[in-house]
Amino acid sequence: MSVRRIALPASLTVTSLSALSTSLDEAAADGEARGWVLHGVAGTFCRGMDMTVFAEGSVDASVSLRQFASCISRLRRAPRPTIAVVDGEVMGGGVGLAAACDVVLATPSSTFALPEALFGLLPGVVLPTLIERLTPQQARLMTLRGRAHDAAWAQRSGLVDEIVAAEDLERVAGRTARELARTSPARVIGLRSWMHELVNLEPDAALARGAALTAGLVRDPDVREAVRCFVEDGTPPWVGR
Repeated sequence: MSVRRIALPASLTVTSLSALSTSLDEAAADGEARGWVLHGVAGTFCRGMDMTVFAEGSVDASVSLRQFASCISRLRRAPRPTIAVVDGEVMGGGVGLAAACDVVLATPSSTFALPEALFGLLPGVVLPTLIERLTPQQARLMTLRGRAHDAAWAQRSGLVDEIVAAEDLERVAGRTARELARTSPARVIGLRSWMHELVNLEPDAALARGAALTAGLVRDPDVREAVRCFVEDGTPPWVGR
């Protein structure tokens, strides 16, 4: 099974974000890849925005911030399952890149921090995705405190899905990619969309919408064929994918 590996820059600048944007475009165009794996280098997943862009008044920070928001958006709309492989430091925008992925794997030595508020800033691009994993209060405290949290805290809070020994990281990432690849790309995208829609629905409206959504999928010929094969001869729908 082919997995697309996407290397993250240590810090986010106009140049490095342009390169990341290109990598995401190439991954989206790769019809053979069944999953995307995001990874950093040498003890760093990603330290977020290069603070130089905020220190120099002559530089328009809005350019890099829009680029960053675009990269987060593309991860959330990725046509394949996404896995963040974290081994080391994650700060600011790096937290947003990890949180935007379907699965986050981290080593015990990894740390996560949102220091923006300590500088008078706010993690405006990170929070919309982060609160899909953390409760609003957890995200609030993470922002206000600004300090680094360990992998155990991140797992308890929902930011990390599994803590893995560094020597096992690649093996577990491969196993996870194979598991996620059993779900069709259309359902990967549909699930993210439905989860986002659920946030804004009252319980009764969500139930009614969920029933209508599932009924519509049942009418899909491919879905019916997959169910028929399973019912008649026990063939799982992911065989052959």
